[in-house]
Amino acid sequence: MQIFRLYLSGVRQKPDSPEIAETDLVTQMPFAKRPTYTLTLAISAALLASHSAAESTSSQDEMAWSCSMVKDGDWDCTVNEELINQSQTSPAQPEPVVAKPEPAATKPKPSVNLPKQASAKPEEKSAAAQQDIPQAQATVAAVREESADQGQTTAAAATKIQAEPAGAMTTAPRQPAAKARRAKQPATPTRNASANKPVTTSEVVGNEWQCSTGPSGDWDCNKVNVHAIAALRNSKRRSGHKAPGYITENPYSRLDWVYYQNTAGQQCSGRYLEPSFPKMGDEDSENPPVHLEAGSSSTVIGGLSRLYDGVKVRQGSRRLSASSAELDQVTNKGLFEGNVVFREPGLLINSDSAQIYTTTSEAVFSNAQFLLHEDKLRGDANRIIRLEDKRLRIEQGAYTYCPPDSDAWQLTADSMVLNQEQGYGEAEDAVLRIAGVPVLYTPYFTFPIDDTRRSGFLYPSFGYSKGNGIDITVPYYFNISPNLDDTLTTRYLSDRGLILENELRYLNTWSNNTISTAYMPDDDIVDEDRWLVSLKHSGKIGNHWRTSIDYTAVSDNDYFEDLDTNLDVSRQDHLNQRAEISYNNSNWQFLAKVHDYQTIDATSMAPYERLPQLELNGRETFADNGLMSLHTDYTRFDRKLDGLTGSDRITGERGFIMPSASYKWHAPWGYIKPELSLWSSSYALNNQLAGADDSPNINNAILSVDSGLIFERKLKSGGIQTLEPRLFALYVPYKDHAGIPDFDTSELGFSYSSLFRRNRFSGLDRLGDTQQLSLGLSTRFYGNNGNETANFSIGQAYYFADRKVQLSNTTPADTSSQSDIAIEGAWYPSPGLSLSLNTVHDHSDYSSKETNARIRYRGDFDHQFDFNYRFTKDQHKQTDLSFIWPINPQWTTMGRWLYDLEGKDSLETSLGLEYASCCWKVSFSGRRWLDNANEYDTGFFLNFTLKGLGSFGSGGNGFMNDIIGYKEREEQNED
Repeated sequence: MQIFRLYLSGVRQKPDSPEIAETDLVTQMPFAKRPTYTLTLAISAALLASHSAAESTSSQDEMAWSCSMVKDGDWDCTVNEELINQSQTSPAQPEPVVAKPEPAATKPKPSVNLPKQASAKPEEKSAAAQQDIPQAQATVAAVREESADQGQTTAAAATKIQAEPAGAMTTAPRQPAAKARRAKQPATPTRNASANKPVTTSEVVGNEWQCSTGPSGDWDCNKVNVHAIAALRNSKRRSGHKAPGYITENPYSRLDWVYYQNTAGQQCSGRYLEPSFPKMGDEDSENPPVHLEAGSSSTVIGGLSRLYDGVKVRQGSRRLSASSAELDQVTNKGLFEGNVVFREPGLLINSDSAQIYTTTSEAVFSNAQFLLHEDKLRGDANRIIRLEDKRLRIEQGAYTYCPPDSDAWQLTADSMVLNQEQGYGEAEDAVLRIAGVPVLYTPYFTFPIDDTRRSGFLYPSFGYSKGNGIDITVPYYFNISPNLDDTLTTRYLSDRGLILENELRYLNTWSNNTISTAYMPDDDIVDEDRWLVSLKHSGKIGNHWRTSIDYTAVSDNDYFEDLDTNLDVSRQDHLNQRAEISYNNSNWQFLAKVHDYQTIDATSMAPYERLPQLELNGRETFADNGLMSLHTDYTRFDRKLDGLTGSDRITGERGFIMPSASYKWHAPWGYIKPELSLWSSSYALNNQLAGADDSPNINNAILSVDSGLIFERKLKSGGIQTLEPRLFALYVPYKDHAGIPDFDTSELGFSYSSLFRRNRFSGLDRLGDTQQLSLGLSTRFYGNNGNETANFSIGQAYYFADRKVQLSNTTPADTSSQSDIAIEGAWYPSPGLSLSLNTVHDHSDYSSKETNARIRYRGDFDHQFDFNYRFTKDQHKQTDLSFIWPINPQWTTMGRWLYDLEGKDSLETSLGLEYASCCWKVSFSGRRWLDNANEYDTGFFLNFTLKGLGSFGSGGNGFMNDIIGYKEREEQNED
């Protein structure tokens, strides 16, 4: 059968659903927001039996109905009662298959009354084939039955397109058309869907007409090929729209749930996949028109409209479908029944019935299910009310993050309101159920449905440690403004007492700021007040200026060891107390800062305070490969002198300047780079040692030449190997450093890279004298893809003079003529896996003096392994193992083990076990460590997460962050 569509909006649009059956009766019309609907048309593709058998003429007398559109948009129709009566007694005759011709050249009249050509009967085929039949024209007829007492109109418009010359056609028997209903039948149509379906035939038509009214009310018709449309629809039905990697035929498809075909490595068996619909052009309109499709309909003018046989409504990006509907034009209310599906972006509601209020956009769904696609939240309820402001009110319902085939946890309540715009939900008389068992009741409960910030209690955490006893933490979050928030945490330690922690965060257009504080009055164990203060700031002024503050202070050295903290603060032995401002452009950099420390390790000496430090550095190129640079620094050093003696008490000021010039010649096969620097430093000292100069200075020169060659060859196995010899010559004359203090200098460790360093000391208080020649040899291996797969380097330095300048003025000169042998190498056998080795061997007996070996694997956030072996002769020999590794997609283990091979002691052991399903996660962790008194302490922590609702317990995250990759994994899981 053919499908005839009228687009009364004047714009032809595609239907919403790509799978409208060819036997459907489709009407699509925009419903403007008017008090009443003046006409509802039901368009039928079936013709009356009398029209099927009779030869047609252009006479209007042979039409059952003749309709015209008047100026106000209403229809004016007349009925040929005699023809209708004849049709009830006329037998149905077989008729050849007909095809639609092109429309008439003349523009159709608004009455839609076009002449018809005679159809060729089977027995007249040969005669008709010899005639020159004119081009066929379309006839649109309507059959109207009117009840005078109730004013109800039912309509079925029928179309018949006459044939091309008979010689071009094949024949097929045709089913008899149903008799037209008489005008005196009951006015109210039956709800039986089959009774309202159009009569169908077995005609095969090659074309389909789509018509719309123009501004003057005239018809504008276009022909489309229904064979192509039918083929496309049938191919879509056969394919089933299966997305790659998913199984779409499942019992939960009504919730847009699709199963993975391969669940290996997946915690969930599938995912929610929101369908996409073709853009119709009015989705962003403030007041889009309403488009409606139905199989059949009946209307009481100014009263009730009934739609049957599959109702589809679209307004902008909203869509609603049901088996049947009633539209009350007086109350502006629509009642939809049977398989009701409501959609708007990010929301799906399935229900048995729905009431829609067109004036307020409020909707009430009965016995319903809902889904929030983006938040992965679903639920069901006796009633769901979509409020005018788009909130969802759920009555006698439940919601969960779990997939449709699981209810591992549910939040049930007498009443819930989900506010998607603000990202939270509210529940009254709420019960949290785990595996169907009620575990928590609350008369009122607010909860997040996304990551939108909102004031309220966060989930508590629980833990236990030997030193503190039971550890209970309850945080409260204040969402003060979009750029300002605060978290106040009440923490109870059963063996020590109550501690309050607070974190205030402030963000503006040029800075990011965090203030953290903690206070415990009268610790029950140490009988003292304990406190913590921390300030972090980073700012940007314009394109070049930066500001930074990092300040942390605690009440005592044992604060972190005893209490730990949930605040994001540094826990170093020397707590930073620093503020700085800097300027940076392409050639010049300026820095001004003050830097103090709080040392919380009693065995360490506090570093010098820099009050202040001013630094200016610049660089300019010349002659293409030439570079001139300048490094200047002024610093005032100070420190607390309590308990210090000798040179440790020296304070004062230091000025430094070093200009440099270098030029680099380079080619694909090698390079050479000479460089000259002038070192000048001067001091003004306090508390100088007796007999020493209070204003010493150092003026010296540094001359170096760095050079190297690069050879490469292709390997038979593929890839490239390089061979890179390197020669580095360095000359620094000796200058006496007597009386020069050590403010910020230390001796750098020896390694392969240090062979080519211009100063063996860090800082600006020591310039190491030397006359040396360093030799190095490196080889690298590259795969066919250009990635480095391995490298190996070995080198040694040869000295032509003793090195007299040492870190301490009392240390004798180094008289050896050659350095130790430095070796380093790395191998990357597969993506994510690396093995590295750095060793130092004695130049006399080649024994190992220092070794650092590491095996690192990082497949993804859930597959990480790190093993370190550290050895320093006569100092320490340790191993450090950390890992994050899944047993299966649900179970994951993680841990760290720091072990001293010399003392055969476990310095620290942490172990965690985590189970994660599609909608919940639980982890248990424990730690055993040596405290500052060299005594073992132990702690255990439990964390339970209901995905989509929150996490209970966060204790232990501080020490678990020491596991390499753990913090990044948690941040990734939160995202």
